[in-house]
Amino acid sequence: MYPRISSNDVWLVLFMTSIIIAPLLNHPESMRWSTVLYSCMFCLTFMAYQRLLNQGSLTIEAYLKIIKYLLYAYFIVLLIQQFCVLTGLPIFNLANYDPFEPWKLNSLAAEPSHSARIVALLMFCYITIKEIIFDRAYLFRDNFREDKWIWLAFVWTMVTMGSSTAFLFLPIVLLKFVRLRNLIPLMIILFGTYYLIDIFGLVSLERTYRVFTATLTLDEYKIIQADHSAAMRIVPTLICAKMIGLSTMNDWFGHGIDYTASFMSQLVPGIIPGTSGGGMFAFALEYGIITTAIFLSFSFITSFNRRDYLSIIFWILLVILNGINSQITWLAIILLFTNKYFQNLYVHSYE
Repeated sequence: MYPRISSNDVWLVLFMTSIIIAPLLNHPESMRWSTVLYSCMFCLTFMAYQRLLNQGSLTIEAYLKIIKYLLYAYFIVLLIQQFCVLTGLPIFNLANYDPFEPWKLNSLAAEPSHSARIVALLMFCYITIKEIIFDRAYLFRDNFREDKWIWLAFVWTMVTMGSSTAFLFLPIVLLKFVRLRNLIPLMIILFGTYYLIDIFGLVSLERTYRVFTATLTLDEYKIIQADHSAAMRIVPTLICAKMIGLSTMNDWFGHGIDYTASFMSQLVPGIIPGTSGGGMFAFALEYGIITTAIFLSFSFITSFNRRDYLSIIFWILLVILNGINSQITWLAIILLFTNKYFQNLYVHSYE
């Protein structure tokens, strides 16, 4: 049996209450019910999903199949899009396409960088669930023969979609295999792969390196110079993080909905007026530290798996650095929560 009201329900009810009360109390003129109710929709969806999971509506085998078929789906759609580019046919399921970067394709997501995040998360979940089923660590040399097609789909999608984000998430997934006994072979494979990619002149890999080194400086202008597209996601986060304080009512209860959109286009060239970015830092500016702390507490508790440190990395990259009303944020929370649920259900421990 499971409790009718779980701790996750309590956190989400507190969160839904706070996103309604905070703007109404502090900046009622900014209140936009469509935005708030959209956030509540995600919360209620999670609450319903958790109940279905607790009732046994999803088996671990079915969950593994869903992940596998989604990985294949992203791969197949990308292949179709690449064939269309190659032959000059109208591109299937196209979104956010730049004719000057013809091979930068979105597959099933809204844009290539979204596909990179989702595919990496799906592959991480696939490996994690395999480990739970096998009751041992996933061994590449033992499991590759069975999973060779899924690995082909994953690597092809990540390497050829044309997104620099993919080259950030690819090594994160491979960290699953980092152990002392295979650290050197894994590094050889990783650097060898990147060397071959560099020989073929994939611009996305070069962009990843430039953005990574520029981000380490925390200099907004250097990041923009390195890659304007990536800067549209990174720079707003840095700007919002620097603006968070603890001394005023606005810090604790927010400056109001769309506060960051009122100035972000003036600070970051290329951002469309009226839009923003900044992930949870922007959310903290608009709704306040209290509301943000409630959501971060909920998302961390549901996502963090003490048996797998990589869940923290995915939580940081896919939850903290994304907005509340992002499908990727809630997909990450749901999948990481499902991994944790099956981990606890089967109570296995492996090295």
